[in-house]
Amino acid sequence: MNGYINYTTAIFLINDKVRAVSAIYEAETPHSKPAPRTLFKTFDQDIKKDDLILVPTNTRHNITVCKVVEVDVEVDLESLTPIEWVIGTVDKTDYINLAEMEKAAIDTIKSAEKNRRREELRKSLMANAEAQVLALPISSVNQIAPSE
Repeated sequence: MNGYINYTTAIFLINDKVRAVSAIYEAETPHSKPAPRTLFKTFDQDIKKDDLILVPTNTRHNITVCKVVEVDVEVDLESLTPIEWVIGTVDKTDYINLAEMEKAAIDTIKSAEKNRRREELRKSLMANAEAQVLALPISSVNQIAPSE
Protein backbone atom coordinates (compact mmCIF):
# COMPACT_ATOMS: atom_id res chain seq x y z
CA MET A 1 0.00 0.00 0.00
CA ASN A 2 1.25 3.46 -0.87
CA GLY A 3 0.14 5.18 2.35
CA TYR A 4 -2.25 7.46 0.47
CA ILE A 5 -5.98 6.91 0.83
CA ASN A 6 -8.05 7.74 -2.22
CA TYR A 7 -11.28 8.74 -0.53
CA THR A 8 -13.11 8.91 -3.87
CA THR A 9 -12.93 5.11 -4.05
CA ALA A 10 -14.13 4.51 -0.48
CA ILE A 11 -17.75 4.20 -1.64
CA PHE A 12 -16.79 1.02 -3.49
CA LEU A 13 -15.87 -0.51 -0.12
CA ILE A 14 -19.06 0.46 1.69
CA ASN A 15 -21.78 0.00 -0.94
CA ASP A 16 -21.95 -2.89 -3.40
CA LYS A 17 -24.53 -1.06 -5.54
CA VAL A 18 -22.06 1.53 -6.80
CA ARG A 19 -20.72 0.79 -10.28
CA ALA A 20 -17.66 2.01 -12.11
CA VAL A 21 -18.04 2.93 -15.77
CA SER A 22 -15.30 3.79 -18.21
CA ALA A 23 -15.99 6.64 -20.59
CA ILE A 24 -14.30 8.65 -23.34
CA TYR A 25 -14.49 12.39 -24.00
CA GLU A 26 -13.16 12.33 -27.57
CA ALA A 27 -14.87 10.31 -30.27
CA GLU A 28 -12.97 7.37 -31.71
CA THR A 29 -12.84 6.51 -35.38
CA PRO A 30 -11.61 3.31 -37.02
CA HIS A 31 -8.36 5.08 -37.96
CA SER A 32 -7.73 7.01 -34.74
CA LYS A 33 -5.78 5.88 -31.76
CA PRO A 34 -7.91 4.86 -28.78
CA ALA A 35 -9.24 7.81 -26.78
CA PRO A 36 -8.16 8.04 -23.15
CA ARG A 37 -10.54 6.30 -20.74
CA THR A 38 -11.76 7.85 -17.51
CA LEU A 39 -13.53 6.02 -14.69
CA PHE A 40 -16.71 7.41 -13.15
CA LYS A 41 -18.93 6.05 -10.40
CA THR A 42 -22.70 5.75 -10.32
CA PHE A 43 -25.61 4.05 -8.63
CA ASP A 44 -27.52 4.00 -11.93
CA GLN A 45 -27.92 0.33 -12.81
CA ASP A 46 -29.34 1.16 -16.26
CA ILE A 47 -26.23 2.80 -17.69
CA LYS A 48 -24.86 0.68 -20.54
CA LYS A 49 -22.13 0.76 -23.15
CA ASP A 50 -22.58 3.58 -25.73
CA ASP A 51 -24.76 5.69 -23.41
CA LEU A 52 -23.93 9.38 -23.21
CA ILE A 53 -23.35 10.57 -19.67
CA LEU A 54 -22.95 13.97 -18.05
CA VAL A 55 -19.85 14.22 -15.87
CA PRO A 56 -18.15 16.96 -13.85
CA THR A 57 -15.35 18.92 -15.47
CA ASN A 58 -13.32 22.04 -14.80
CA THR A 59 -14.43 23.80 -17.99
CA ARG A 60 -17.46 25.81 -19.11
CA HIS A 61 -20.38 25.06 -16.80
CA ASN A 62 -18.42 22.39 -14.93
CA ILE A 63 -20.26 19.67 -16.90
CA THR A 64 -19.41 17.81 -20.09
CA VAL A 65 -20.63 14.79 -22.03
CA CYS A 66 -18.75 11.51 -22.35
CA LYS A 67 -19.58 8.21 -24.02
CA VAL A 68 -19.58 5.02 -21.96
CA VAL A 69 -17.26 2.38 -23.40
CA GLU A 70 -17.39 -0.18 -20.58
CA VAL A 71 -19.55 -0.82 -17.51
CA ASP A 72 -18.92 -2.58 -14.21
CA VAL A 73 -15.20 -1.92 -14.43
CA GLU A 74 -12.99 -3.29 -11.67
CA VAL A 75 -11.62 -0.38 -9.62
CA ASP A 76 -8.06 -0.21 -8.34
CA LEU A 77 -8.80 0.97 -4.80
CA GLU A 78 -5.17 1.98 -4.31
CA SER A 79 -5.02 4.17 -7.40
CA LEU A 80 -4.24 7.82 -6.80
CA THR A 81 -6.63 8.91 -9.56
CA PRO A 82 -9.85 10.48 -8.21
CA ILE A 83 -13.11 8.98 -9.49
CA GLU A 84 -15.94 11.47 -9.99
CA TRP A 85 -19.68 10.75 -9.94
CA VAL A 86 -21.79 10.48 -13.08
CA ILE A 87 -24.20 13.42 -13.01
CA GLY A 88 -26.74 11.68 -15.23
CA THR A 89 -27.44 10.23 -18.63
CA VAL A 90 -28.36 12.06 -21.81
CA ASP A 91 -31.66 10.95 -23.30
CA LYS A 92 -31.69 11.97 -26.97
CA THR A 93 -35.08 10.37 -27.76
CA ASP A 94 -37.05 13.64 -27.92
CA TYR A 95 -34.28 15.32 -29.92
CA ILE A 96 -34.13 12.47 -32.46
CA ASN A 97 -37.92 12.49 -32.86
CA LEU A 98 -37.98 16.27 -33.38
CA ALA A 99 -35.12 16.11 -35.90
CA GLU A 100 -36.93 13.38 -37.88
CA MET A 101 -40.19 15.36 -37.88
CA GLU A 102 -38.35 18.48 -39.01
CA LYS A 103 -36.60 16.57 -41.80
CA ALA A 104 -39.96 15.27 -43.06
CA ALA A 105 -41.36 18.82 -43.00
CA ILE A 106 -38.33 20.21 -44.84
CA ASP A 107 -38.57 17.45 -47.47
CA THR A 108 -42.25 18.30 -47.99
CA ILE A 109 -41.46 22.02 -48.31
CA LYS A 110 -38.63 21.32 -50.78
CA SER A 111 -40.93 19.15 -52.90
CA ALA A 112 -43.66 21.80 -52.89
CA GLU A 113 -41.14 24.49 -53.79
CA LYS A 114 -39.78 22.39 -56.66
CA ASN A 115 -43.32 21.81 -57.98
CA ARG A 116 -44.17 25.52 -57.63
CA ARG A 117 -41.06 26.59 -59.55
CA ARG A 118 -41.69 24.00 -62.21
CA GLU A 119 -45.30 25.16 -62.62
CA GLU A 120 -44.21 28.83 -62.76
CA LEU A 121 -41.62 28.01 -65.41
CA ARG A 122 -44.17 25.99 -67.38
CA LYS A 123 -46.69 28.87 -67.26
CA SER A 124 -44.03 31.40 -68.23
CA LEU A 125 -42.79 29.24 -71.10
CA MET A 126 -46.26 28.41 -72.36
CA ALA A 127 -47.57 31.97 -72.09
CA ASN A 128 -46.29 33.00 -75.50
CA ALA A 129 -45.40 29.75 -77.20
CA GLU A 130 -47.72 27.01 -75.94
CA ALA A 131 -48.82 25.87 -79.38
CA GLN A 132 -45.26 25.79 -80.75
CA VAL A 133 -43.89 23.89 -77.72
CA LEU A 134 -46.70 21.34 -77.75
CA ALA A 135 -46.19 20.84 -81.50
CA LEU A 136 -42.59 19.72 -80.98
CA PRO A 137 -42.24 15.94 -81.50
CA ILE A 138 -40.46 15.48 -78.16
CA SER A 139 -43.45 16.89 -76.25
CA SER A 140 -45.51 13.80 -77.05
CA VAL A 141 -42.88 11.08 -76.56
CA ASN A 142 -43.90 8.72 -73.72
CA GLN A 143 -40.99 6.34 -73.74
CA ILE A 144 -37.91 5.77 -75.81
CA ALA A 145 -37.83 2.26 -77.24
CA PRO A 146 -34.73 0.29 -76.24
CA SER A 147 -32.19 -0.09 -79.01
CA GLU A 148 -31.55 -3.57 -80.29
